[in-house]
Amino acid sequence: MVTAQSYTETEEVMKRKLSCIFLSLALMITMSAGLTGTAYAADQGNRVNYKVSVDGKDYTVKGYNASYTYNTYVSLRDLCASLNGTSKNMSMEKVDAEDPEDVQWNITTGKDYAPVGTENKPFESVYKGSYENDDVVLEAAIFNIDGKKRQYRIYYPKTDSGEATDDPYMKLVDLGLVFGINVDYTDYDRLTVNTKSNFSVDMKKLEEDEYFHDLDGVYLGNATTGEKLYSWDADHQTEIASTSKLMTFLLVEEAIRDGKISLDTRYSISEHTMEEAKSEDSTGICRNNWKTGKEVTVQDLIAGMLLPSANECATALSEVVAGAYGCKTDLEANFVKMMNRRAKELGLTSAKFINPHGLPQYVKSQTTGKRQNKMSAGDMFRLTSYLIQNYRAQLTSFTTKEQIEVPSFGEDVYATSTYRTLIWNMGVIGLKTGTTNRSGACIVTAIDIPYKGRTQTVVSVVFGAENNMQRYEASNMLLKYAQQYYEKKALEPSLPEISVEQKEVQKTGIRLTAAAKKKAVRLKWKKRGSAKLTGYYVYKATKKNGKYKKVATTKKTAYTVKKLKSGKKVYYKVRGYKKINGKIILTKWSNVVKKAAK
Repeated sequence: MVTAQSYTETEEVMKRKLSCIFLSLALMITMSAGLTGTAYAADQGNRVNYKVSVDGKDYTVKGYNASYTYNTYVSLRDLCASLNGTSKNMSMEKVDAEDPEDVQWNITTGKDYAPVGTENKPFESVYKGSYENDDVVLEAAIFNIDGKKRQYRIYYPKTDSGEATDDPYMKLVDLGLVFGINVDYTDYDRLTVNTKSNFSVDMKKLEEDEYFHDLDGVYLGNATTGEKLYSWDADHQTEIASTSKLMTFLLVEEAIRDGKISLDTRYSISEHTMEEAKSEDSTGICRNNWKTGKEVTVQDLIAGMLLPSANECATALSEVVAGAYGCKTDLEANFVKMMNRRAKELGLTSAKFINPHGLPQYVKSQTTGKRQNKMSAGDMFRLTSYLIQNYRAQLTSFTTKEQIEVPSFGEDVYATSTYRTLIWNMGVIGLKTGTTNRSGACIVTAIDIPYKGRTQTVVSVVFGAENNMQRYEASNMLLKYAQQYYEKKALEPSLPEISVEQKEVQKTGIRLTAAAKKKAVRLKWKKRGSAKLTGYYVYKATKKNGKYKKVATTKKTAYTVKKLKSGKKVYYKVRGYKKINGKIILTKWSNVVKKAAK
């Protein structure tokens, strides 16, 4: 039996679920434009009056748990007023922006906030343990922070008339990422701010909190050195959506390298490509400006593919490249074969491509299957590292731009980046976003980090985020960790620089064999490696794991150990060496052999 009360609660739960669905839909609509533009949606705002201790002094700071407990957003005005006089103080003022692309808030750190009279006053009532809530407005707001343009999602409570107030509420994690403010929960409604310490990304704590565990794959690594900084489920093959276009870009660049095409090569839009441009997954810059037979340049197609992620541009480029290598028909299908072959050559064992752009593809059958391009996060890091090591200049000439004009598409037509928020916020140099229902929100980002006078390019891969907000936050978290990792590492004592020649010697192997002679054992060995050695040391011992005594130094690759007792087995091993700048550099140990003299 359903009582009146239980029915009311069920109805409220359904309203709550529908509200979250509408929020997700609103976010997905804006995914193709990153966080730019204002995306309004109603969310469930549960009021909380937080007692915030700032360096031991208590303040009331209004906040919202957005739909879920501990998904906390706090009033920036209240917080700024609470930080006055501390090392984390900052002023904030509203800017009347007519265009949502304009700066809406000016923030200056190191300067006290001028109150407007509404700060640190609690909500008259709160909603803990109740289905009651406020409608709060989600907005992608543009800030000018210390003279730099940045953008973050914030919440505004609505007034009685339904208008958004002028008090933005920012997520706690963003306070750390943006301003370095370190916040800890001490209870449901109590927070502590220690202005003497800076926010840091603690990977051990994130692992305990399972921060990345609902994603389909995460990888953070140094593309310059190959060093892995963090990974989660990195070998799991998963759908990768439009991040597939990085492989398409590689094949385009290799066709340019081979002299098959150039950036100025003109492509006549085929009927097949035009069908893609007319589909619901096309972009306006193509759909509104293209027609069959229109000629566009490879340069503009690359810009359209990488920045707004135009699927039809990827299709067009697949036809250009396949045709350049002599294919006459089934151009896209032949290009996909090239993609899979190149992935195999690069050792990307999890990669499986069915098209050049990453959209789902249905099988031609009554019981049709839905297939998508797949790869693991680890293999995507390897692909991206290869691109950065071999085609960095070509790639970043596109991916570092917020907008690129594409004149062959039409007059005043621009390709606009889907990840320009990260260009503003983190200074990234690219690279690619991707979204389908099955893949979730994916992103591959790269950032340059100075380290001991050299630039390290770090790449983060995030697959399977539930929405645009999660993929941007996860990517921000990984990149911030990388920055802090190299800042800390730069303070460590420097180790002596190891030369290429020294490395070659150290990785050289020795393969040892032995033959029995009359009261002697004849040893022979082969060097495995390209290093030229000065000579070799020969050792023997009576036990395999015993103490080995050096019995000879020789420049040859053979030596006879004499005056041995017949039938008594002795253990031998060899090591090569080379003198470099007066130092003895050793190779790896050889294998151990056991042999008795006749």
